[in-house]
Amino acid sequence: MPLDTVLCLDTSGSMANKGIRELKKAGTEFLLGIQQTATQTGLRENVAVVEFGKHTRIVRSLSDNYRLTKAAIDSLEAGGTTPMFEGLMEAMKEIIKNGGVLTLPGGRKMTPRIILMTDGRPDDKDEVLKAAMSFGPLWRAVGLPHPIPIACVGCGPDVDRELLATIAKVTNGMFITGDITQLGDFFRRQVLLIRFAAQFSHDMDKLRSLIALRTFLASMGEHVDDDEELRGLLALLLTMMMLSGDEDDDDLEVDGCPPLGTRVRRGRDWKWGNQDGNGVGTVVKHQRGGVIDVEWDQGNKNTYRHGAEDARDLRVVDEPRKISLNQGMKVGVRVVRGPSWEWGNQDGGRGSVGNVYKVDPGETFNVHVRWPNGKKNHYRYTSGVKDIKPLDISGDDDVDNDRLVRGLAALALLSALTDDDDRPSSRGGATSRAVVHRPRTPPPAPKKDESSCSVM
Repeated sequence: MPLDTVLCLDTSGSMANKGIRELKKAGTEFLLGIQQTATQTGLRENVAVVEFGKHTRIVRSLSDNYRLTKAAIDSLEAGGTTPMFEGLMEAMKEIIKNGGVLTLPGGRKMTPRIILMTDGRPDDKDEVLKAAMSFGPLWRAVGLPHPIPIACVGCGPDVDRELLATIAKVTNGMFITGDITQLGDFFRRQVLLIRFAAQFSHDMDKLRSLIALRTFLASMGEHVDDDEELRGLLALLLTMMMLSGDEDDDDLEVDGCPPLGTRVRRGRDWKWGNQDGNGVGTVVKHQRGGVIDVEWDQGNKNTYRHGAEDARDLRVVDEPRKISLNQGMKVGVRVVRGPSWEWGNQDGGRGSVGNVYKVDPGETFNVHVRWPNGKKNHYRYTSGVKDIKPLDISGDDDVDNDRLVRGLAALALLSALTDDDDRPSSRGGATSRAVVHRPRTPPPAPKKDESSCSVM
């Protein structure tokens, strides 16, 4: 499914002449940019157009037919007042009816976004603030499937900066203000933000890094000198990826709790009967307040105290889970690099042993692994592609695991001593770095029965 973006555009009378011309120009550049992103990365984007002014309506529903979307933008005319609240309600209606969630390579999800452009003050500021709350904290009450961030751009001297800043804060979006001629810069950076997400969807450290985003934009010829705008772009991206709140991040780790993937058994304060099957389980999620989730090898999954109520329901054990080679991957299994590994030193180097803490059977990047260096990423483990492989084999496939582990530890030590992969050469020659390749996935099918068309 493609990413969904709703352009909510001010076409009031103050946008006449130069304003509407710049808006159409920036819209066309935006469509060309997302078309180029689709060609280069396989990540397509559906775009809808909503206007508020003399007419307040959905001009074009979500579609990846960019030629028809461009025609919709070209048809806009300036006139009337600034009914921003009504415009945002039309945008909400479009998302509820036709919006969806994109799954990036690496398994990360991305929600739709709204890009709100205005050059003035709304007819009813209080109603606009209520609309913003509906996209943010009150999203469940209005029927949205998840919070929707709003990226606000204000053009001209009459913009209500305080209002746009509040909308951005309430929805975990962003806002910038400037001259109407800078509108193209804003839209271009929105395009590159999604390209950044596509390129580093498998590396959460980079997705959360302000420096990585700045470096990426600079490599694309886009130099963002305003730190506030850069932070806004990153906040918008993390909200779209449902990572702005800890409660939405399954990879969150809380200080004082056993790391994700840790093996546990019932502990000193256990009072939960036979939930565990009197067996071993794996820590699969941390929660605030001294609570962790455990998935037991026999299939049950429950929440337990690890500091809450001054209790310890669990104790850590060294009992890796074993599987046979003809089984699918399981939570609790130890893994190392597999034959399809192409992710550089994300694991900390050759020989590192990671722990599986989540398996998503329906996803391409279906196995979540935590490595000893603290990094967590998603990997492919299918019949055709194996980024990782199990370390502990059972049944007819049993091997001398102690010997294998000792060999891997020696390999990791040798790797560190010989400055391999992404360390500079000690001989004064050229620097050698590991190359991390992006996974290549085919572009999703066009939405509904419309065919994809180029911008003309």
